[in-house]
Amino acid sequence: MEEKIKRLIPSTLIFHYIAKKFWVPFFFAMGVFAALVVLGDTFEKMKNLGNGVTTFADVLYYSLVTFPNWLTTIMPVACLLGAISVISEMVANGEWTACVAGGFAPRQLFKPIVACIVLVCGLTMLVQEFIIPPLNVKANYIYYTRLKPRPDYNQYLQADVLIKISPHQMLYAKTVDLSSGTMTQVSLDTYNQRWDIADQVVAESMVWDKAQEKWIFVNGVHRTFPEAMETNEEIFQTFPAPVDIRPDQMSIGRVSEDLMSIRELTKRIRFHKRTGISSYSAETMRQVRLAAPAATLIMCLLGMPFAISTRRKSKILNIIASMVIAFTFWWLISMSTSVGQNGYLNPFLAGWGPVLVFGAVVFFEFKWLKL
Repeated sequence: MEEKIKRLIPSTLIFHYIAKKFWVPFFFAMGVFAALVVLGDTFEKMKNLGNGVTTFADVLYYSLVTFPNWLTTIMPVACLLGAISVISEMVANGEWTACVAGGFAPRQLFKPIVACIVLVCGLTMLVQEFIIPPLNVKANYIYYTRLKPRPDYNQYLQADVLIKISPHQMLYAKTVDLSSGTMTQVSLDTYNQRWDIADQVVAESMVWDKAQEKWIFVNGVHRTFPEAMETNEEIFQTFPAPVDIRPDQMSIGRVSEDLMSIRELTKRIRFHKRTGISSYSAETMRQVRLAAPAATLIMCLLGMPFAISTRRKSKILNIIASMVIAFTFWWLISMSTSVGQNGYLNPFLAGWGPVLVFGAVVFFEFKWLKL
């Protein structure tokens, strides 16, 4: 009988039918959460309308450029609610029971939902990598020039920057603009093995010479300290800097690591490792980003079995239970990320630990429920 039903209803037809049902509740959940979040953020920014600079158009434009970032934030919850809604509706309509009675295993019925979630996660990663970073730059520009204007704001200029060039070299610059390869009011200090200063260069600026592919000090003084209490000075107009790191290899921006793409985090990690700076914070965030698709999938798999309601249980209670488990998962991810960024946990464990732990929970959950 089961084989007869399977011949009448091919598995590919069931796959496409369930996958099609996923998108309506998914986009509905995305729309509801996005509207709530964006409206809340917009109303909060409207408090700046009285500063004499901000206009309503500025607030709307800011909300528009930050909208994709909000979408990626609420995407996991929308996937979870979409998956739960599909299964709950099939159970309520008797479709789930009919499919199981026809010989389709629950895992087969989960596959189209999982495929939709994987597709959403892939698109989300592309958006986070290539769309959101430039939009964040625009958002910061609008915020600091229109919403809360700063007269000296320059999105490419960093002030009071201290860079560890090598284990025994520290570079200080009053301002740094990596986009033009320029640093101003620069001081490069070199220390010996006893951490006594052995060499110092103080200059008005340090510029990147594209032709020679090296940094050049401009208008400064070169000091050496051959003996204690003895100093030799040489005034120069130009002087080659002992810094071999190109501007595009440096990562000194104050952009929050939470808003950086995987490529930007990788660049920062390489720069920190090259200069001897600890990179566990950026590495932790990179592993969290890489594990995000798997985390979303595991979160949904944790909640999906609870949507298979029985006559003795309320469908609403099953949804609440799945949401509690999902947000518990999120809490654990947030905690492990915080611990990892502070250097108390290996970055790989901080990023992938919750996924592995709850992945094991999902395995035993499916085994216990015989799904």
